[in-house]
Amino acid sequence: MMTTARRAVLLLIVPVALAVAAAAPARAVTPPAPVSEGPWPPRDVLATDPTGVPATADVVSSGCPATTATVLRAAPGSGKTVALTFDDGPGATTGSLLSILQQYGVTATFVNLGLNATRRPADVRSAAAIGAQLANHTWDHPRLTSLGAAAQGDQMDAASAEQQRLVGSYPCAFRPPYGDYTSDTVSQATQRRMSFWTWSVDTEDWKAGTSTSSSWVDRIVSLAEAGGSQTHPVILMHNPPAGVPATVIALPTIIRYYRDHGYRFVDLLGQIGQYPAPAVAPTNGGIQVVVRLSDRSIGVRTQRSSWWTSWSSLGGAAVGGPGAAAPTTTSTAVAVLGTDNAVWFTTRSDAGVAGGWTSLGGLGTSKPALAQTGGGRLTVAVRGADRAVWLRSRSPGGSWGPWTSVPGAVLGAPALAATADGQLTLAAVGVDGVLQVAHRTGSAWSVWRRLPGVTVTAEPALASTAGGAGLVSLVRGGDGSAWTTVGDASGATWSAWTSIGGALTSGAGVTARGTTLETFVYGTDGRLWLDVASNGAAATGWGGWQLVP
Repeated sequence: MMTTARRAVLLLIVPVALAVAAAAPARAVTPPAPVSEGPWPPRDVLATDPTGVPATADVVSSGCPATTATVLRAAPGSGKTVALTFDDGPGATTGSLLSILQQYGVTATFVNLGLNATRRPADVRSAAAIGAQLANHTWDHPRLTSLGAAAQGDQMDAASAEQQRLVGSYPCAFRPPYGDYTSDTVSQATQRRMSFWTWSVDTEDWKAGTSTSSSWVDRIVSLAEAGGSQTHPVILMHNPPAGVPATVIALPTIIRYYRDHGYRFVDLLGQIGQYPAPAVAPTNGGIQVVVRLSDRSIGVRTQRSSWWTSWSSLGGAAVGGPGAAAPTTTSTAVAVLGTDNAVWFTTRSDAGVAGGWTSLGGLGTSKPALAQTGGGRLTVAVRGADRAVWLRSRSPGGSWGPWTSVPGAVLGAPALAATADGQLTLAAVGVDGVLQVAHRTGSAWSVWRRLPGVTVTAEPALASTAGGAGLVSLVRGGDGSAWTTVGDASGATWSAWTSIGGALTSGAGVTARGTTLETFVYGTDGRLWLDVASNGAAATGWGGWQLVP
């Protein structure tokens, strides 16, 4: 982020500590020689001894882009792109890998085994919650060249069905164990609408086992950085049940190397990553800015007129979040998705007194959103394992009610806002990458309304405009800049999208303050930036991005 004249360009530097889920027709192919990733018999890639491949119907990943029977090994996207991939998971080091990816605001693809996913379901949901891509690596890591076409398809279907059970979506990419495949393998994956991937850079990290020796770390880094001679490297790393600690240690150095050499990090679908977006809530004490810290805990800082308090910690251990709202004029409520995939909740007074964390339960696959409606009623929203939005509400001084769902499937985290009439509006990205909104009147939700015109690449923000008569949404578009649209109080009519520039690596937090709107984002330098709209009722008069001191 920079001032208006310079907002288009930001340096890619190491983030600071606060930088905080119908089949195409097959055709015959003659595949290139397979790329072997290791000797036979296999290493310890399974959580337990397999008892057979579960029977399942053919799984067609209808939510995936159309694909062709092509073996891919170059990261997608224009310019210089790099794809980080982790095979054989989920494993003991999944959480550490996810935390590093969030700290640096980059994405990756987790190429999971179905059997391992059954043993570590929370890790699968956590990866989905941060927006990482999940890919298919078969059910139990067989050498596919020893299986017939039908058996290969069964392996793919069982793994895909397990992912769908856990996070509500099927994988859009497939990688064969050991890099071994036949023309039948490619055909079976293509029929299931999964793109077929190998790699171009092998770190051989699995050979390190559970060692943390610097020699292993240095070797992994050296092999990974060899991809710097390529324009679109796809880097193979591993995440088996026991984990590869040396890979965890090496990952920040690998990320810094490619970032310093001008690469953009993408997953195998070409999607880019994001920092966890800041959450904001206005109280009498000022604007409360809440972020996820690099150690997964939650930090809060207050903007009081023209000066800022220092950061204070609320503790906790968040995979997704935070979301924030002001249930009273002197307190801030904060919700996060915990490492157990449940929603956790706490409050903090303007005097700095924080309560303990309380589990609200649920089974989330995104960061939660919070909103306070008329009468002090507080509502939390999160995407569930079925990709629907789930909500739970609490009346002032009362207990939390049951979880209820809003029909429909969303791609990422929802945003939630209340207007002056005490009604609620949801915003979320649809499976087509377009923002959609739904409005609640009483207990009934409207159908989702699409707001086309911008491809949304990070979790959306939604807030009441200054005065509360309307709504404003702010998103990161496909060009990496911030885009806004303004709607009426019912969310039925929206303005055309307008760019306010910037170079974002997160979604936004936005709130009204008097007659203005304030929005906070992370820039591609890993720091917080602020822009203020002088006409907060119409979300116009943006003054340009300024660095938060």
